[in-house]
Amino acid sequence: MKKHLHSILDEGYPFVLTVLAIAVMPLIPEYGAPVLAIFSVFTAHKDARARGTELRIGVLGKLLLVYIAYMAIGILYSDHKGNSFATLLMWLVMFLVYVSLGTVLVTRKRIRIALGMVAVAAGLVGLVACGQYLLRSVLGFSSLPNQFWYRFDRFFYNYFPMDIDLTLGDDRAAGTFNNPNILGEYLVMVIPLVGYYGFFGKRTKIHMLGRLCTILAVFGAVVSFSRGAYIALLSMLLLIVFMHARKISPFVMCLLAAVSLVPEAVIGRLFSIGQGGDAIFERFEAWEVAVQVIIKNPLFGLGPGVSNFWEQLTKMGVSAPHSHNLILQILVEGGFIALFLMCLVATHLLQDSLGLLNRSNQSAPTGRIFLIFAVAFVVYGMVDYPFLSPKLIGIFCLVLGFFDCMSALYLPNRFTPLSKLLDPLIKYVKALPKRLKKQ
Repeated sequence: MKKHLHSILDEGYPFVLTVLAIAVMPLIPEYGAPVLAIFSVFTAHKDARARGTELRIGVLGKLLLVYIAYMAIGILYSDHKGNSFATLLMWLVMFLVYVSLGTVLVTRKRIRIALGMVAVAAGLVGLVACGQYLLRSVLGFSSLPNQFWYRFDRFFYNYFPMDIDLTLGDDRAAGTFNNPNILGEYLVMVIPLVGYYGFFGKRTKIHMLGRLCTILAVFGAVVSFSRGAYIALLSMLLLIVFMHARKISPFVMCLLAAVSLVPEAVIGRLFSIGQGGDAIFERFEAWEVAVQVIIKNPLFGLGPGVSNFWEQLTKMGVSAPHSHNLILQILVEGGFIALFLMCLVATHLLQDSLGLLNRSNQSAPTGRIFLIFAVAFVVYGMVDYPFLSPKLIGIFCLVLGFFDCMSALYLPNRFTPLSKLLDPLIKYVKALPKRLKKQ
């Protein structure tokens, strides 16, 4: 372990601080995530200067920037410009996570170190969630909050401009997040990366730690009682089985062992999907309102942020804060233009994942894990909205950052200096006052 720690520190403190700031993001409250994102880009820039380079951006990052730029246009016609601007600012700040990782993850060693830190963080989140479930549901300490940062959040959100209800009326674990569904969304996004770190490569003690973190992350998703997370996990398992059809027996044995350890309440929660319930009927109602809004505003939508659609839902007597569907919410906020831009991101991710699968035996595992991520992310997105909070957007940017950096090992010329994209825009903005005076 000491040897491994020295190996990490050999990469330099700016690199270590950059990755550490991003990795611990899921462990802190939501309002701390933007601070860490900003901190990470400063340390990443310092690391880049030490290596004689600068901040870098890859293929997926360029597409995301176009999506964010279009979001800025949506503020002009939004009825809730404050919320729309806050949403744009949230995307811009959390996009720095992608820039930071794209800048510092330039070697395989650095990628392994970063994956290890992300794995440990996911394991800790899963451990906290499991502890919450055991304390509240098994040991009977029902007075304990099922949100780790509940007292801090309650104090902070008293001064927040939007009304946010932190009350959870059941025993579902929320981990270090303020909602069990958000916990499930986070774990679904990182489990492919954590599993890759734990189950691919040499069988060292560090990789055994990665396997333990994978197990804790999976059980964290289980005790969130998020049915969307259950479906996403099953989709991951089915895709893994399909990709390793010749080795299906170990997977079947692992599945049977896992099912035997899962609490009966979890199995009941999974099979309650088709039995209705307030949450499911609420989703149907939100989807119906979303379709009506999309028909009226098909091209540009209502503008970024949930407030515009939240107002529509309130008028129709639906208590949901958003559409509980990734595609519908993108259409509601940005219309078919926004959906087209996000589909470009998904197309490049899928195209390059398939390319990595067919390129070589060394690149195939990378292609598999990101294909698994894409499928699970979309599956979960059919019943919830994973772009709701800073930490979720940060984790999404984290996964895309890892994808571009890991793909760069096998698919060259994926990165360009960020200044090449921003310098023309900066020059235009600086020259704008002179142009306006001339006119």
